[in-house]
Amino acid sequence: MHKFIFTITLLFLTSCSFSSKKDRINRNLVDNKNISLLNIDEDQKIIIRKDYYGTYSFSSWNAYNVANTQIHQVKNLEYNSSVERIENLEKNISKLSSTIPDWLETNKVLKEIEDVKEEYATLLNEKDKSTKAIRENWEELSNEFDDLREELSETVKDYRTE
Repeated sequence: MHKFIFTITLLFLTSCSFSSKKDRINRNLVDNKNISLLNIDEDQKIIIRKDYYGTYSFSSWNAYNVANTQIHQVKNLEYNSSVERIENLEKNISKLSSTIPDWLETNKVLKEIEDVKEEYATLLNEKDKSTKAIRENWEELSNEFDDLREELSETVKDYRTE
């Protein structure tokens, strides 16, 4: 009899802890401004988060995440950067349009990606120019990337579940 009561009690406690954990997770999603639950379609939900800089980070789009962080870092350095840093950005900038998740792939986002690539090409082509010219090119690239971030934020708003 004791085993039966113990089993029932254990089952009851276990089921209570599962539901409270699920409730806690749902509450955290609602209360945390840095996490968003998106309805991509009826069968697909995605959780995205904002990064240290307050911009979205996408678990399935590493090229964007790395480029985004690198551009934020250079901006925080007031566009002081090495030629090596300029060259290291090439891999991620070139992969932006080929690795973008389908649900983010809108005409406006793709246009912003092309604008980013154009500004990056200018920066890369003029990497051996004066420090002033390089800083100006970094700033132009940063501005184009800001436009991309803004367009991505608009696209995310279309999917928010709140």
